[in-house]
Amino acid sequence: MILKFFKKIASSFVSSILLIFSSTCFFWNVWWLGIFFSLITVFIWTGGRKLWLSSLLLAILTMPISFNTISNRMDYLGGIIRSEGAEALTYPQRVSIYLGNISMALVGYAIVAPEVSNETLLLMDPSGKDRTFQSDFAMTSVHISNIISNYTAKVRAGTAPMRSERIPLRWGDGYNTYGTFDYRVSLAVAGGGLFLEYEKSEQGYDINCKITIDVNYSEDYRFDIINYKGVRLYVDEAIFTALQELGWFHPYYAHYHWTLEV
Repeated sequence: MILKFFKKIASSFVSSILLIFSSTCFFWNVWWLGIFFSLITVFIWTGGRKLWLSSLLLAILTMPISFNTISNRMDYLGGIIRSEGAEALTYPQRVSIYLGNISMALVGYAIVAPEVSNETLLLMDPSGKDRTFQSDFAMTSVHISNIISNYTAKVRAGTAPMRSERIPLRWGDGYNTYGTFDYRVSLAVAGGGLFLEYEKSEQGYDINCKITIDVNYSEDYRFDIINYKGVRLYVDEAIFTALQELGWFHPYYAHYHWTLEV
């Protein structure tokens, strides 16, 4: 009984995610992918394991075409926004962008980048209030660890104040953020600022660390995900900025706090 109960809970959870993806695909004119996701949902509940696995395989095989279609749709929507403004978007187009925001967040959870996913979903909160998180996830980034280590060395040498000014967080070409923990951290806090405050302790120093990031979509930012041998997928933030202008998304500041002993 308990196993069946948890199986139903898991099926309901997966089905909800698949329905969001399928709805997004239909709105973005990737109708075949929407059909495959819908079929997977049906077959999960009807017990057709081979059928939903086949649908999943077909969905994966059509990904190159799906990526190009999504990118073309972004081109089209971006063209409307840049030439006519956010108000020119039809209601279905606005809904498609809104669902796209949710789908991107779900993909973030899937690639184990929960912080940027949380930030993305919280843009939908009408309050737009600042958020404070107690989390040291940023320490998994070699880049941020090096910044703190270098600044700590200066504090020990007496060449830097015990309370830092804002340290900009940027990941340049010299850092291979893809496939590393830096990727997860950079997605969430790149463009933000790191603040360090040192207090003397018996062992050395206690460091109060804070990262502040302005969570919003930027009209001029484009994030290329795939661009290889005719297959392209990218995120044009201009289309999401349009929903900010229309009051569908609500920018805010996120603050991440943690402490270190050095």
